[in-house]
Amino acid sequence: MPKVSVIVPVYNSEQELRDCLDSLVEQTEKDIEIIVIDDASTDNSPEIEAEYQKKYPNVKVYRNERNLGQSETRNRGIELAEGDYIAFLDSDDYVNPGMYEELYQAAVDNNMPELIVTGLSFVKGNEYRKKDLTFIGKQSTTIIHPMDNPDQVFFESPSLCNKLFRKDTVKNYKFLDVSAWEDIAFSYSRFMEANTVISKPTANYFYRRDVSNGVSAKNFKENDKITDIFVVADELEEELKRNGKYPFFADQIRGLQIACCLQRVDEVNNWQDEETKTNVKNMMFSTMLEKYGTLDGIDTGILSSKTGFRIMDEYNDYVNDQKGRKR
Repeated sequence: MPKVSVIVPVYNSEQELRDCLDSLVEQTEKDIEIIVIDDASTDNSPEIEAEYQKKYPNVKVYRNERNLGQSETRNRGIELAEGDYIAFLDSDDYVNPGMYEELYQAAVDNNMPELIVTGLSFVKGNEYRKKDLTFIGKQSTTIIHPMDNPDQVFFESPSLCNKLFRKDTVKNYKFLDVSAWEDIAFSYSRFMEANTVISKPTANYFYRRDVSNGVSAKNFKENDKITDIFVVADELEEELKRNGKYPFFADQIRGLQIACCLQRVDEVNNWQDEETKTNVKNMMFSTMLEKYGTLDGIDTGILSSKTGFRIMDEYNDYVNDQKGRKR
């Protein structure tokens, strides 16, 4: 049984895929399995995957017969994974060569907790591929008990890819079939369900962020998937209800629901057509108010760290306008 199973969904990633896979086969921890699942790519990604599979015994390549999307591809990866811990890596990102050795050792040193998180850096390209940045954050390792410090969830990234999830905590969980943001419900629910979380803020995960491409770029343009965020936010609540922890984390969940939705509305502010933008924002605010309520009782300092004050003020203005209309 390998120590870590790294799941890499791939779809048309030929430009960045070698950086991603090189960062995995160069890991100092050799007892890992690399599960590459090609989601019916139409570029040269399958040829690159076959090359690595032939060269490295721990690279296992699977292919979806048709394009299933990232959520279903990740679900398949979880079913295939055999490691003590499961990790995820997006095919256009890359990791520090010592990442999985460091995180697995942290798990061993702390009685194999449910979750280990590490640092995430936004980058434009592969400029950090060959740089050893493991010295960053080594002095800051912390042990978190979410039940003792529930507000800590607000300060964690929703990213899947800067984490190790103990296999037994995720084997029965399915990613939502939505266009984006499925990691929010997965990561935050796993955090709140954990008895112990180890934080190792070393500069380990490098997330390529391109404002002209990718999911985040799509949300800055008109699209009909923006309301998927409500499915994600509702799932966060439902998952905690299923495991009986919702009453304890109810305030934090409402805060996360509002924060995640406000982030999406703020992206709508970048849309071009003013009428469409206004209508969609009003629809989003109306749904938020009905589902999650006002900002009353929310720690605005914590909320602003995730959303900024501008979009919070817009939501407050909308709420006050609705109150005025009912008088």
